[in-house]
Amino acid sequence: MSRRNKRKKSKKNSIVQIPWQEVVTKFSALEIISQDEIESIHHASLDVLESVGMKVLHQEARKIFKNAGLNVDESSQMVYFDRDLVLNKITEPPKEFTLRARNPKRDLTLGRNHIVFSAVGGPAYCSDLDKGRRRGSFEDLQNYMKLIQSLNIIHQEGGMSFEIIEMPPETRYLDLYLAQFQLLDKNCQSYPLGTERTKDCIDMHCIALECTKEELAKKPSVMGIINTNSPMQLDIPMSEATIELAKSAQVTCITPFTLSGAMAPIKQAGTLGQQNAEILALVTLTHWFVLVHQSCMVLSLRS
Repeated sequence: MSRRNKRKKSKKNSIVQIPWQEVVTKFSALEIISQDEIESIHHASLDVLESVGMKVLHQEARKIFKNAGLNVDESSQMVYFDRDLVLNKITEPPKEFTLRARNPKRDLTLGRNHIVFSAVGGPAYCSDLDKGRRRGSFEDLQNYMKLIQSLNIIHQEGGMSFEIIEMPPETRYLDLYLAQFQLLDKNCQSYPLGTERTKDCIDMHCIALECTKEELAKKPSVMGIINTNSPMQLDIPMSEATIELAKSAQVTCITPFTLSGAMAPIKQAGTLGQQNAEILALVTLTHWFVLVHQSCMVLSLRS
């Protein structure tokens, strides 16, 4: 086969992509409900936190809340939030901030009208057209990381893409981090399940970025997805990860799992009220550490 034919074949089999770039929408957010209705839902959330409270299974998290001046019932593990304290504790967040990547050209701006496309995180299995649905191996994970790196439309890796079943459960998160830093120059998420996994992720980010923890605190790179156990409960691993991320001034992305009629009220307003209450509870926990770092980045994702 001639060189010209080889080039034609290579071009035919290649994927046509636009250059890697941040996406900024020119459209404003849809105003589905009025400001008065938003305010009503917000006050309902504060009522829920004050009268119903949130069950916090982690003793250290309850201690932090108690030291902040909240009413904590140790026998039931319930934390009751004074609305004035919550509103005073939560400072005005920045309109946008930068999430650092190994390659500075791939740093991400979060906030305002910026849109970030992230790869999936959390499935138990992997799948492709050749081998079908199966338990993931380390080779599968490496191939998936290469795919994420190769696609310009994907801005960020999404944490544990799928479980590496062949690796020991206690240490497989380290194999994930190794694959992230060997095969990606994009921003990659942590596997925030407990203290050790989160601390190790922060340490490995410092190694990969060749920076100190103090420098990482000023230019955050680690983001962790924190799930509440709806309705109104925060478990131990998620509490530990939230605390470690906040201690290091990294980004906490709060994702309440509120399904209307299952873990939340059937009406949309009730679901939003509960969802916002769970978010406010975790934001209050993270902002306890603002006194140390002067900043603490928090996102909330709502389904």
